[in-house]
Amino acid sequence: MIFSKILKSFVGNYRFQSLNSEADGDTDIESENLLRITHGATKEDISKAWIYFTVANVTILIITASLILSTWHLLDKPIAWWSPILDEIEIPRFETKLNGTLFAKPEVSIAREEPGAENDAAWGQYEKILTHVVTRDQILKLGKDPETVARFDNDYWGMGDDAYMVQMDVMHQIHCLNLLRKAAFADYPGYEPELDEKDKMWWIHLGHCTDILLQNIQCNANTEFLTLNWVEDRQAPWPDFSVNRKCRDFNALLDWQHSNAVDPDKFDRMPVPKDAFVWPAPWKKQETELGEKLGQHHMQEGLGDMHAHHGAGH
Repeated sequence: MIFSKILKSFVGNYRFQSLNSEADGDTDIESENLLRITHGATKEDISKAWIYFTVANVTILIITASLILSTWHLLDKPIAWWSPILDEIEIPRFETKLNGTLFAKPEVSIAREEPGAENDAAWGQYEKILTHVVTRDQILKLGKDPETVARFDNDYWGMGDDAYMVQMDVMHQIHCLNLLRKAAFADYPGYEPELDEKDKMWWIHLGHCTDILLQNIQCNANTEFLTLNWVEDRQAPWPDFSVNRKCRDFNALLDWQHSNAVDPDKFDRMPVPKDAFVWPAPWKKQETELGEKLGQHHMQEGLGDMHAHHGAGH
Protein backbone atom coordinates (compact mmCIF):
# COMPACT_ATOMS: atom_id res chain seq x y z
CA MET A 1 0.00 0.00 0.00
CA ILE A 2 2.73 2.46 0.91
CA PHE A 3 4.59 1.78 -2.34
CA SER A 4 1.50 2.54 -4.44
CA LYS A 5 1.15 5.86 -2.59
CA ILE A 6 4.76 6.70 -3.39
CA LEU A 7 4.24 5.90 -7.05
CA LYS A 8 1.07 7.97 -7.22
CA SER A 9 2.83 10.89 -5.54
CA PHE A 10 5.52 10.87 -8.20
CA VAL A 11 3.30 10.41 -11.23
CA GLY A 12 -0.13 11.60 -10.16
CA ASN A 13 0.31 15.11 -11.61
CA TYR A 14 2.41 14.08 -14.59
CA ARG A 15 1.29 13.44 -18.15
CA PHE A 16 3.56 11.73 -20.64
CA GLN A 17 3.63 11.84 -24.43
CA SER A 18 5.86 10.36 -27.09
CA LEU A 19 8.48 12.51 -28.74
CA ASN A 20 8.56 12.04 -32.48
CA SER A 21 10.63 13.47 -35.26
CA GLU A 22 8.08 16.17 -36.02
CA ALA A 23 8.52 17.71 -32.56
CA ASP A 24 12.19 18.47 -32.78
CA GLY A 25 13.66 16.53 -35.66
CA ASP A 26 16.21 14.82 -33.45
CA THR A 27 16.62 11.36 -34.96
CA ASP A 28 18.46 10.00 -31.90
CA ILE A 29 15.61 10.96 -29.63
CA GLU A 30 13.11 9.67 -32.16
CA SER A 31 14.72 6.25 -32.26
CA GLU A 32 14.66 5.97 -28.49
CA ASN A 33 11.04 7.12 -28.26
CA LEU A 34 11.73 9.05 -25.08
CA LEU A 35 9.05 10.36 -22.78
CA ARG A 36 8.83 14.01 -21.85
CA ILE A 37 7.03 15.44 -18.86
CA THR A 38 4.62 18.09 -20.01
CA HIS A 39 3.24 19.13 -16.65
CA GLY A 40 5.52 19.41 -13.61
CA ALA A 41 4.62 18.56 -10.03
CA THR A 42 4.25 21.18 -7.34
CA LYS A 43 6.73 21.46 -4.47
CA GLU A 44 4.07 20.08 -2.15
CA ASP A 45 3.68 16.98 -4.35
CA ILE A 46 7.44 16.37 -4.38
CA SER A 47 7.67 16.93 -0.62
CA LYS A 48 4.94 14.36 0.04
CA ALA A 49 6.61 11.90 -2.29
CA TRP A 50 9.89 12.13 -0.42
CA ILE A 51 8.13 11.75 2.91
CA TYR A 52 6.48 8.55 1.68
CA PHE A 53 9.80 7.36 0.26
CA THR A 54 11.63 8.02 3.55
CA VAL A 55 8.93 6.31 5.62
CA ALA A 56 9.07 3.29 3.31
CA ASN A 57 12.84 2.98 3.69
CA VAL A 58 12.70 3.28 7.47
CA THR A 59 9.90 0.69 7.58
CA ILE A 60 11.90 -1.75 5.47
CA LEU A 61 14.95 -1.21 7.70
CA ILE A 62 12.96 -1.91 10.88
CA ILE A 63 11.34 -5.03 9.42
CA THR A 64 14.69 -6.35 8.19
CA ALA A 65 16.37 -5.75 11.55
CA SER A 66 13.48 -7.43 13.38
CA LEU A 67 13.69 -10.49 11.14
CA ILE A 68 17.43 -10.79 11.66
CA LEU A 69 17.10 -10.54 15.45
CA SER A 70 14.10 -12.87 15.67
CA THR A 71 15.75 -15.58 13.55
CA TRP A 72 19.29 -15.34 14.94
CA HIS A 73 18.78 -18.53 16.96
CA LEU A 74 17.86 -20.33 13.72
CA LEU A 75 21.56 -20.39 12.88
CA ASP A 76 21.87 -23.26 15.37
CA LYS A 77 19.04 -25.28 13.90
CA PRO A 78 20.64 -26.58 10.68
CA ILE A 79 23.40 -28.29 12.72
CA ALA A 80 21.45 -29.15 15.86
CA TRP A 81 18.64 -31.60 16.53
CA TRP A 82 15.44 -29.89 17.59
CA SER A 83 15.53 -28.54 21.14
CA PRO A 84 12.95 -26.50 23.08
CA ILE A 85 15.78 -24.17 24.09
CA LEU A 86 16.24 -23.01 20.49
CA ASP A 87 12.56 -22.07 20.35
CA GLU A 88 12.51 -20.29 23.70
CA ILE A 89 15.67 -18.19 23.91
CA GLU A 90 18.28 -16.60 21.72
CA ILE A 91 21.64 -18.07 22.69
CA PRO A 92 24.27 -15.34 22.34
CA ARG A 93 27.33 -16.14 20.26
CA PHE A 94 30.77 -14.66 20.67
CA GLU A 95 34.24 -14.95 19.22
CA THR A 96 37.06 -15.96 21.53
CA LYS A 97 40.48 -17.55 21.64
CA LEU A 98 40.59 -20.79 23.60
CA ASN A 99 43.34 -21.10 26.17
CA GLY A 100 45.49 -23.93 24.86
CA THR A 101 48.74 -23.20 26.69
CA LEU A 102 50.44 -26.19 28.29
CA PHE A 103 51.18 -24.21 31.43
CA ALA A 104 48.39 -22.33 33.18
CA LYS A 105 47.75 -18.63 32.57
CA PRO A 106 46.91 -16.21 35.42
CA GLU A 107 43.18 -16.75 34.84
CA VAL A 108 42.87 -20.39 35.90
CA SER A 109 39.73 -22.34 34.96
CA ILE A 110 38.30 -25.01 37.24
CA ALA A 111 39.85 -27.60 34.92
CA ARG A 112 43.36 -26.43 35.90
CA GLU A 113 42.83 -25.74 39.58
CA GLU A 114 44.65 -27.98 42.01
CA PRO A 115 42.54 -31.08 42.73
CA GLY A 116 40.92 -30.92 46.14
CA ALA A 117 37.67 -30.40 48.02
CA GLU A 118 37.27 -26.79 46.86
CA ASN A 119 37.83 -27.70 43.23
CA ASP A 120 35.42 -30.65 43.53
CA ALA A 121 32.77 -28.26 44.86
CA ALA A 122 33.23 -26.01 41.80
CA TRP A 123 32.70 -28.99 39.52
CA GLY A 124 29.80 -30.11 41.70
CA GLN A 125 27.58 -27.34 40.36
CA TYR A 126 27.28 -29.40 37.18
CA GLU A 127 26.76 -32.72 38.93
CA LYS A 128 23.20 -31.87 39.90
CA ILE A 129 21.61 -32.36 36.50
CA LEU A 130 18.22 -30.65 36.60
CA THR A 131 15.01 -31.91 35.00
CA HIS A 132 12.62 -30.04 32.70
CA VAL A 133 9.06 -30.38 31.41
CA VAL A 134 8.15 -30.91 27.75
CA THR A 135 4.99 -31.98 25.95
CA ARG A 136 4.19 -35.12 23.98
CA ASP A 137 4.63 -33.26 20.70
CA GLN A 138 8.04 -32.07 21.84
CA ILE A 139 9.05 -35.64 22.73
CA LEU A 140 8.18 -36.62 19.16
CA LYS A 141 10.32 -33.75 17.86
CA LEU A 142 13.18 -35.16 19.92
CA GLY A 143 12.76 -38.40 18.00
CA LYS A 144 11.61 -40.42 21.02
CA ASP A 145 8.54 -42.51 21.78
CA PRO A 146 6.16 -40.76 24.22
CA GLU A 147 4.76 -44.14 25.28
CA THR A 148 8.09 -45.08 26.89
CA VAL A 149 9.38 -41.70 28.13
CA ALA A 150 8.84 -40.94 31.83
CA ARG A 151 5.96 -38.57 32.58
CA PHE A 152 5.38 -36.29 35.55
CA ASP A 153 2.62 -37.98 37.53
CA ASN A 154 -0.27 -35.52 37.81
CA ASP A 155 -1.21 -36.76 41.29
CA TYR A 156 2.27 -35.84 42.52
CA TRP A 157 3.15 -32.83 40.37
CA GLY A 158 -0.22 -31.39 39.32
CA MET A 159 1.00 -30.72 35.77
CA GLY A 160 -1.73 -32.56 33.88
CA ASP A 161 -1.24 -35.53 31.57
CA ASP A 162 1.00 -33.87 28.98
CA ALA A 163 4.20 -33.37 30.97
CA TYR A 164 7.30 -35.43 30.16
CA MET A 165 10.79 -35.49 31.70
CA VAL A 166 13.95 -34.31 29.93
CA GLN A 167 17.45 -33.20 30.95
CA MET A 168 20.13 -31.20 29.14
CA ASP A 169 22.65 -33.44 27.39
CA VAL A 170 25.50 -30.94 27.77
CA MET A 171 25.27 -31.26 31.55
CA HIS A 172 25.67 -35.03 31.29
CA GLN A 173 28.76 -34.50 29.15
CA ILE A 174 30.28 -32.28 31.84
CA HIS A 175 29.40 -34.91 34.43
CA CYS A 176 31.32 -37.45 32.35
CA LEU A 177 34.29 -35.12 32.01
CA ASN A 178 34.30 -34.63 35.77
CA LEU A 179 34.30 -38.39 36.32
CA LEU A 180 37.32 -38.77 34.03
CA ARG A 181 38.99 -35.85 35.83
CA LYS A 182 38.59 -37.52 39.21
CA ALA A 183 39.90 -40.81 37.85
CA ALA A 184 42.88 -39.11 36.20
CA PHE A 185 43.87 -37.16 39.33
CA ALA A 186 43.04 -39.89 41.84
CA ASP A 187 46.75 -40.32 42.69
CA TYR A 188 47.49 -36.60 42.96
CA PRO A 189 49.22 -35.92 46.31
CA GLY A 190 46.69 -35.04 48.99
CA TYR A 191 43.67 -35.54 46.74
CA GLU A 192 40.97 -37.95 47.88
CA PRO A 193 38.16 -37.81 45.33
CA GLU A 194 34.77 -39.31 46.13
CA LEU A 195 34.72 -42.29 43.82
CA ASP A 196 32.66 -45.45 43.76
CA GLU A 197 34.24 -48.79 44.44
CA LYS A 198 36.34 -49.80 41.45
CA ASP A 199 34.39 -52.91 40.56
CA LYS A 200 33.22 -53.88 37.06
CA MET A 201 30.38 -51.37 37.12
CA TRP A 202 32.92 -48.62 37.84
CA TRP A 203 34.91 -49.49 34.73
CA ILE A 204 31.75 -49.80 32.64
CA HIS A 205 30.67 -46.34 33.82
CA LEU A 206 34.12 -44.96 32.98
CA GLY A 207 34.01 -46.56 29.53
CA HIS A 208 30.52 -45.15 28.94
CA CYS A 209 31.66 -41.62 29.76
CA THR A 210 34.78 -41.90 27.60
CA ASP A 211 32.63 -43.07 24.70
CA ILE A 212 30.05 -40.30 25.21
CA LEU A 213 32.72 -37.60 25.06
CA LEU A 214 34.42 -39.15 22.03
CA GLN A 215 31.12 -39.37 20.13
CA ASN A 216 30.31 -35.73 20.89
CA ILE A 217 33.75 -34.54 19.77
CA GLN A 218 33.43 -36.53 16.56
CA CYS A 219 29.87 -35.32 15.99
CA ASN A 220 30.72 -31.63 16.46
CA ALA A 221 34.04 -32.05 14.60
CA ASN A 222 35.27 -28.46 14.63
CA THR A 223 37.22 -27.43 11.54
CA GLU A 224 39.72 -25.01 13.10
CA PHE A 225 43.44 -25.46 12.42
CA LEU A 226 46.39 -25.40 14.81
CA THR A 227 49.34 -23.32 13.68
CA LEU A 228 52.87 -24.59 14.36
CA ASN A 229 55.78 -22.65 15.81
CA TRP A 230 59.47 -23.19 16.34
CA VAL A 231 60.41 -23.30 20.03
CA GLU A 232 63.93 -23.54 21.40
CA ASP A 233 65.14 -26.95 22.57
CA ARG A 234 62.52 -28.60 20.37
CA GLN A 235 63.39 -30.51 17.21
CA ALA A 236 59.81 -30.50 15.92
CA PRO A 237 57.52 -27.44 15.64
CA TRP A 238 55.32 -26.76 18.67
CA PRO A 239 51.53 -26.56 18.09
CA ASP A 240 49.64 -23.45 19.16
CA PHE A 241 46.52 -24.93 20.75
CA SER A 242 45.00 -21.49 21.44
CA VAL A 243 42.67 -21.44 18.45
CA ASN A 244 40.08 -18.80 17.60
CA ARG A 245 36.53 -20.07 17.95
CA LYS A 246 32.93 -18.96 17.62
CA CYS A 247 31.08 -20.15 20.69
CA ARG A 248 27.63 -20.30 22.23
CA ASP A 249 27.25 -18.56 25.56
CA PHE A 250 27.28 -21.49 27.98
CA ASN A 251 26.15 -19.27 30.85
CA ALA A 252 22.95 -18.53 28.94
CA LEU A 253 22.23 -22.27 28.91
CA LEU A 254 22.97 -22.51 32.63
CA ASP A 255 20.57 -19.63 33.32
CA TRP A 256 17.88 -21.33 31.22
CA GLN A 257 18.39 -24.62 33.07
CA HIS A 258 18.00 -23.08 36.51
CA SER A 259 15.05 -20.91 35.47
CA ASN A 260 13.06 -23.74 33.88
CA ALA A 261 13.83 -26.79 36.01
CA VAL A 262 11.43 -28.53 38.36
CA ASP A 263 12.14 -28.61 42.10
CA PRO A 264 15.16 -30.95 42.41
CA ASP A 265 14.35 -31.97 45.98
CA LYS A 266 10.79 -32.88 45.03
CA PHE A 267 12.16 -34.73 42.02
CA ASP A 268 14.46 -36.81 44.23
CA ARG A 269 11.50 -37.80 46.45
CA MET A 270 9.27 -38.68 43.50
CA PRO A 271 7.79 -42.21 43.54
CA VAL A 272 7.45 -44.31 40.41
CA PRO A 273 3.88 -43.78 39.07
CA LYS A 274 1.64 -46.85 39.13
CA ASP A 275 0.89 -46.62 35.41
CA ALA A 276 4.49 -45.88 34.33
CA PHE A 277 6.15 -47.79 31.50
CA VAL A 278 9.14 -49.51 33.10
CA TRP A 279 12.06 -50.90 31.08
CA PRO A 280 13.94 -54.05 32.20
CA ALA A 281 17.06 -53.29 34.25
CA PRO A 282 20.08 -53.42 31.89
CA TRP A 283 22.47 -54.48 34.68
CA LYS A 284 20.63 -57.74 35.25
CA LYS A 285 21.16 -59.69 32.03
CA GLN A 286 22.84 -57.09 29.80
CA GLU A 287 20.63 -58.06 26.85
CA THR A 288 18.90 -54.73 26.20
CA GLU A 289 19.04 -51.18 27.54
CA LEU A 290 16.06 -48.87 26.93
CA GLY A 291 15.16 -51.02 23.95
CA GLU A 292 18.68 -51.07 22.48
CA LYS A 293 20.17 -54.50 21.92
CA LEU A 294 23.42 -54.98 23.83
CA GLY A 295 26.48 -56.98 22.80
CA GLN A 296 29.06 -59.00 24.67
CA HIS A 297 31.95 -57.05 26.13
CA HIS A 298 34.89 -58.08 28.29
CA MET A 299 33.98 -55.49 30.95
CA GLN A 300 30.52 -57.02 31.32
CA GLU A 301 31.67 -60.58 31.87
CA GLY A 302 30.72 -61.91 35.28
CA LEU A 303 28.45 -59.03 36.20
CA GLY A 304 25.48 -61.26 36.91
CA ASP A 305 22.45 -59.78 38.62
CA MET A 306 23.53 -56.62 40.42
CA HIS A 307 22.15 -53.20 41.28
CA ALA A 308 23.22 -49.97 39.57
CA HIS A 309 24.90 -47.67 42.04
CA HIS A 310 27.32 -45.60 40.03
CA GLY A 311 27.37 -41.97 39.05
CA ALA A 312 25.12 -38.98 39.22
CA GLY A 313 22.88 -38.76 36.21
CA HIS A 314 22.98 -42.53 35.62
